[in-house]
Amino acid sequence: MRSVTGVLWIMCVSLALAACATTPQPQGGGAPYSMHNLRVCPGMSVSNAPATAEGGVIAGYSPLTVVRDVMLARAPVDGCLSSAFGRRSGGAGSFHDGLDLYTGAPRPVLAGGDGRIASIADKRGYGLVIEIDHGAGVSTRYAHLSALAPEIREGVRVRAGETIARTGDSGNATAVHLHYEILVDGQARDPLMIGD
Repeated sequence: MRSVTGVLWIMCVSLALAACATTPQPQGGGAPYSMHNLRVCPGMSVSNAPATAEGGVIAGYSPLTVVRDVMLARAPVDGCLSSAFGRRSGGAGSFHDGLDLYTGAPRPVLAGGDGRIASIADKRGYGLVIEIDHGAGVSTRYAHLSALAPEIREGVRVRAGETIARTGDSGNATAVHLHYEILVDGQARDPLMIGD
């Protein structure tokens, strides 16, 4: 049912935009970028992977979501899913608070939505991490980064889809990837399921 709802929502938005002479912009003027089709990484065993369709494509995946009137990307980097949200088995721990998006080599990480850089820190486990406050109690977290974009510092406003960093393997990471979280009132939520 969720995928039908997502398709209907996309169709309604498409029709509404087609009827306008100019395309409305999200608050702040940015447009979130998210992987169009998110796949489980080929050849990887993902113990907490969501249901997939042919070719490892995540079933019912939609690239964008709306949380408390904030439009966000579900996967703001060009990569594949190496670990999902929730309980997982193996040496990585029993519960995972976000998505791991494997990129192989460092790649640009994009702001999941319009907001303000709330913090930049080197945190135990996370390595180099950025948190963006999107307002309305909604924030996003980007971890295991290798480098920040030159203009990124605490307090700076960013637009959805703007490059904020590069993926890496800092902190407790065994491969170059982005660990991505969507938080509501400080609580991590499943980026693949929240909203809409």
